[in-house]
Amino acid sequence: MPFGDFSLEQVASFLLVLLRSAALIATLPFFGSPNVPEMVKAGLALSLAILISPVVKIDPALLPRDMWQMAFLAVGELMIGAILGMVVRLLLTSLQIMGQLAGFQMGFAVANVFDPMGGGQVAVVAQFCYTMALLAFLAVGGHLHFFRALADSFAVVPPGGFSLSRGLFEQFMAMTTQMFVLSIKIGAPVIGALLFTQVAMGVVAKTVPQMNILVVGFPVTITVGMIFLSLTLGILVPLMARVFEGLGPMLNSLLKAM
Repeated sequence: MPFGDFSLEQVASFLLVLLRSAALIATLPFFGSPNVPEMVKAGLALSLAILISPVVKIDPALLPRDMWQMAFLAVGELMIGAILGMVVRLLLTSLQIMGQLAGFQMGFAVANVFDPMGGGQVAVVAQFCYTMALLAFLAVGGHLHFFRALADSFAVVPPGGFSLSRGLFEQFMAMTTQMFVLSIKIGAPVIGALLFTQVAMGVVAKTVPQMNILVVGFPVTITVGMIFLSLTLGILVPLMARVFEGLGPMLNSLLKAM
């Protein structure tokens, strides 16, 4: 079909779908990584918009009539896509916080590596936990939940329907709270074992002052941390899989609050 056969309403509808898709791709982990070329991100967003546009029904009365209305709707579409992508970033960041706390207690506070997803420096253990959570996210098809939520979002929040309501703020704060609670729950075995290990090292240092506790303490804390971290991985992946599988209802409640 020639481009001239498309009406202005169809072009405007496609642009709104494209903007929401592009914002989601830009904020999703892995897809929004700085290491992914910009052309790849643009092509993925364009392909996603082409696939979603035929099933999205937008009321022609909601479409913009001038450039000012188009700019206003564009900001709203970008906000919706960005908020949806930030949800999974919060969940993955919870694992990164757990690894940061565990790595600090294990003595890896200065052992940092480059984070290809965020573009900064993070602790080795934190990056390992983040990578495991990201693999679990992709393994259970978590990215498919977001693409499905993107298609459903136009029925729940039509163009021009976005608003920074109190309900949206409360939902986002609740998800942020859940991020910290989840990080503490998952990291409790490792952090607790390392805490007791350090207390034991303090008792040994008092009872046997001839022992160089700095020489002995580092290998012991690293060994204990690695053992409990490996044991935690047995529950880490299934737990994150259940969390990611429940993204559908979470995203629907978030969309309804907009």
